[in-house]
Amino acid sequence: MLKYLKLVVYIIRKGVGGNMKKSKFVFAIFLAFLVFVSVSGCIGGGEKVTETLKEKASSVIESYTESQTSSYTESESETETETYTETSTSAYSIWEEPWDAYHPVEIDGDKYLITYIKYHLRVRTEEGGPIYEYEVEKKRGSTKIHVYGKKVNMETGKQEQVDLGEFEVYEYYGKITPIKGEDMNATFEYHLWVKERTENTDTFFLFPSLDFMAVYTSIYGGSADAVGISITYGNQRLLYYNPAAVGDMSTMPYQEGDIGIISNVPDIGNIYTSWYGFYTFGIWEAIQGEDLYKAKKDSWGFMGYQYNYEIDPDGIMNLGGKSFKVSNVKWTYTFGNMQGQGEAILTANLPVPIEAKGIFIEQSGANIFTHVKIDDISFEKI
Repeated sequence: MLKYLKLVVYIIRKGVGGNMKKSKFVFAIFLAFLVFVSVSGCIGGGEKVTETLKEKASSVIESYTESQTSSYTESESETETETYTETSTSAYSIWEEPWDAYHPVEIDGDKYLITYIKYHLRVRTEEGGPIYEYEVEKKRGSTKIHVYGKKVNMETGKQEQVDLGEFEVYEYYGKITPIKGEDMNATFEYHLWVKERTENTDTFFLFPSLDFMAVYTSIYGGSADAVGISITYGNQRLLYYNPAAVGDMSTMPYQEGDIGIISNVPDIGNIYTSWYGFYTFGIWEAIQGEDLYKAKKDSWGFMGYQYNYEIDPDGIMNLGGKSFKVSNVKWTYTFGNMQGQGEAILTANLPVPIEAKGIFIEQSGANIFTHVKIDDISFEKI
């Protein structure tokens, strides 16, 4: 498991702080993350379904990271930064940086940060199998918490919990409620506390799945930016505080509960398998930079992928108290012996689809369906 933790942390840091093209590194990050959650067993369940994805993603990660490390230069990175600045402030037509939770969105000339989002998620992980449904909520913002640590008397070995005081932190909150779960019969909730919001900590916020893994890997990878985690499922609970994040280097981290809580939560494997497969092999990279409000049929290829897609402008939709011009996008793809198709309702104002569904098929047996729809969304003007 450790080598996958290191791989994920390395790629995230390179993608955020390095000189390579961010959008393509997001692609690599989640291929790596897909392998991590499949191999490590942290999520539990879904072994048969994820095996094929694990093997395919492993080979793609290796070839991708090698080729991209040698191909991008400092000058190319600077060019991309300038291009992003121009397009991100332009008229509402170009879909840029899909799934980007860090940069503000622009609506009617004003800029907003997405602070809350609620999804209806439907998944099927085997051909002919039942479709399971979940409500997924995400929220973020500044708050204050008490941070705890552990003092040890080195002479006696006695351990003692200590309250280090109240600190202002940035919190990521998530909740998954089963509507029609396979075995999940209670709400899963988590809080992530970090020193400040960064592009790295925002990475997973907009996904209709768990996002605590970004901070989990940071804590166990030695980062001093992650303040703590709280995870609850039924009568199970995990608490973890990192005193170093608030400047206390003489107090040990404090933990209540078992990190194995993750593997004890049913259905999490189904959610991960369906969502990350859909993300990894979806249309998002293929149509990044496209004008969503011009009808178009086209094909796009990258590293052995072949996508065929069409964009069909389709009027106005209301969501979160605001109106958005939208388009219907449909696609098919082929990658080796893997195939898929999907459709989505997109607006250029938001980095996430308003609604999307798709199927992933691997000829040796994997057959995975994912359907995600935004039920509610809130914004904070900046």
